[in-house]
Amino acid sequence: MTGRHTRARTYFRRRAAALLLLAVLLVLLVPGVLAQDAAPESAPAAPTAATLTLGKTTTPAGGLDFRLTALSYQGFWGRGTANSGTYRQPRDIAVDATGNFYVTDHRNSRVTKLSPAGKLLLQIGGPGRQPSNLLRPNAIAISGTTLAVADTENNRIAFYNTTNGSFIRWLGAQGTGNGQFDRPNGVAYDAAGNLYVADTWNHRIQVFNASLTYLRQWGTLGSGAGQFRFPAHLDLDATGNVYVSDSNNHRLQVFTGNGVFVRQIGSVGNAPGQFYLPVGIDVGLDSYLYVSDTYNNRVQKLTTDGTFVAQWNQAGASTISRPNGLLALGALVYVSDIDANRVQRYSQGTVTLDHGEQRAFPLPAGTYDITEAAKSGWTFGSATCTGGNPSPITNGVRVTLADGASVSCGFVNTQ
Repeated sequence: MTGRHTRARTYFRRRAAALLLLAVLLVLLVPGVLAQDAAPESAPAAPTAATLTLGKTTTPAGGLDFRLTALSYQGFWGRGTANSGTYRQPRDIAVDATGNFYVTDHRNSRVTKLSPAGKLLLQIGGPGRQPSNLLRPNAIAISGTTLAVADTENNRIAFYNTTNGSFIRWLGAQGTGNGQFDRPNGVAYDAAGNLYVADTWNHRIQVFNASLTYLRQWGTLGSGAGQFRFPAHLDLDATGNVYVSDSNNHRLQVFTGNGVFVRQIGSVGNAPGQFYLPVGIDVGLDSYLYVSDTYNNRVQKLTTDGTFVAQWNQAGASTISRPNGLLALGALVYVSDIDANRVQRYSQGTVTLDHGEQRAFPLPAGTYDITEAAKSGWTFGSATCTGGNPSPITNGVRVTLADGASVSCGFVNTQ
């Protein structure tokens, strides 16, 4: 009896932890439904150009590599309904080679395809368990004209043609064997077309070649290096390293493409560089690492070695509540906000400056919060701007960049 009771308690504890994650990680479509005339909900305006110049002067002189980040809220797509062009708990965002966007509409069990301007083009999937259906999908990835979808509640990966939304095939079934899955959440392609899958409830990563033949796997349940507790999303950098959001261990882990552990990033907490149930992860075009720190209700920006750069949970008229998937395309970052049932767009940029340096860079017009990442031994002193109607904020300054305008700000630090 004692053994059975112990096993029962262990089982229910694991189920309770799993269900907590399921509430965060775990949404309904007829394949290839054309909607050429549908307009996006509250689409952000097309970006317009401005120039921001940032400078650094420290008092006393010295101090290397201060990072200044400018962030502006630019609008959103969607709202919480089952109507075309709207979302219920959007979970991920991807972009194809022509600039069209794809959004996982989790509770509507579909993926929507949008034009670069946010116009609805296709709805892909639909609720159900038939081969072409989806059931509460999560992350998505694109290779050429193939869209891979983590079809979570069907315990498989579904593949569609991005051109017309037609179903291609599916991979996997529920189980623990090679090529089987238990509620997969994350998918990502490498440069060779190999597919990496976060097999979430099996606490492992599986890898398949471009023909979807099983190659390898790594990971077991645990909190040691190379172990996982419900790995969520994943992404690769230009050198082929794999970044995994190890959600219930409240950290990121980095591996080679062959699964060799490289390093851990972060730990549980709400300080800069710490996480509480991180999910979305993206190595941006600017080579910074962006993370949806889901239950801290913020996005964090890091270097790929884990150095904190910036964070945001509010900018302008936006707040973030349970962010999930994200996509960083240079100056534009798209974040799927579960509680707001929409995809929010931000413009941003980071410059690294030494004493006396200045750097100008283009940004879309908007109101920007310019903040400085804390550096050991130094504290933010003041910021002075020429133009932009500046106002002070914590560790920085807020300025407005009008279309075509040029604004300059200088930062001063103290030791």
